[in-house]
Amino acid sequence: MDDISKLEEKIESVRHELYDAYLSGADDEEVLYISQKLDKLLNQLHSLL
Repeated sequence: MDDISKLEEKIESVRHELYDAYLSGADDEEVLYISQKLDKLLNQLHSLL
């Protein structure tokens, strides 16, 4: 599996993590942390494309 595919899988995983946090009523700090993690991954993907 190439780097882009691995990164896309990780992005999907973190997207689900963010959605689950939202559904479970996580506090703002936790949602922000996960959101920033997702932003970093998306930026990495953009730099590879």
